[in-house]
Amino acid sequence: MTILKRILLMCLICLYTKLGYTEEKWVADEIFLQMSEMKQQIQQLQQKVTLLEQQLAVQPSVAPIAFPDSDKMSEGKQQATIGIIEFSDYECPFCGKHYQGVLPKLREDYINKGIVKYVMKDFPLEFHTHAKQASLSGRCAAEQGKYWDMHNLIFEARGQVTDPFIKTAVTQLGLDSEAFNKCLAQPEQLESIKNDIALGTSLGVTGTPSFLVGIIKNKQLINYKRLVGVQSYETFANTIKNLNKPN
Repeated sequence: MTILKRILLMCLICLYTKLGYTEEKWVADEIFLQMSEMKQQIQQLQQKVTLLEQQLAVQPSVAPIAFPDSDKMSEGKQQATIGIIEFSDYECPFCGKHYQGVLPKLREDYINKGIVKYVMKDFPLEFHTHAKQASLSGRCAAEQGKYWDMHNLIFEARGQVTDPFIKTAVTQLGLDSEAFNKCLAQPEQLESIKNDIALGTSLGVTGTPSFLVGIIKNKQLINYKRLVGVQSYETFANTIKNLNKPN
C-alpha cells in the first residue's frame, strides 16, 4: 500500500468516526473517486518525468572543432585519443586552483600516459589588469620552447605579470630577452589571443576556467562535453571514462 493510500485510509477512518453511519457510503464513494483522479494525475506526472529524463539523457550534438596535432601550448603524446581544451585566465583564482590541484593529477594519470592531449587557450578577462600581458608572456616563451615553464611561473605568481616579473622570468628560464621583448610587441601575438577569445565565445565560454573534453579524430575534437568552472579530478576522470566507452 502506497503512502498516499495509507494517508487517505486514515482520513477515511476519521471521517467514519465523525460522521454518522448513514453518510458512510457517500463519503467512501467521494474519497475513492478523488483517489482515482489523483492516481491518474500521478501517472501523468510520472510519464512527464520519464520523458524529461529521456530528453536530458540525450546529449545535444556539437560541431567538431579543430584540434591541432602539434601546438606550442599543448602537452601530451600524438597517440592520445582524448583531448582537453582549457580556456584560461592567468589572473583568475579559480584557474589557479585548477592548476594547483587538478592539472598535476591529470598529467600523471592521463597526459603522460598518452591517453589525453591537453591544449591551452587564452581567455583573459577584461577586468583582470595583468591577464592579457600574462597571456602574451606565455606565448612569447612558447616561441622559444618554454611555454609550460612560463605558464607555471605565472600561475605561481598568481598572474601578477609586471615588468620586474618578466625580467626575472626571462632570466630564470634562460630566454633570449631581445627576442622575447620583440615578440611581446608583435601584433600577431595579440591577434592570436583575440582568436582564442573568439573561439571560446562562439562555443559558449563566458568565464574561466572552461573546458572542452572530447574525442580526437582527424585533427578535430568531436563529441565533446563542456565543463564550466573549477572541476574535481573525479569529474574529468568520469568524463574521460564515458568517452572511452564503446558506442
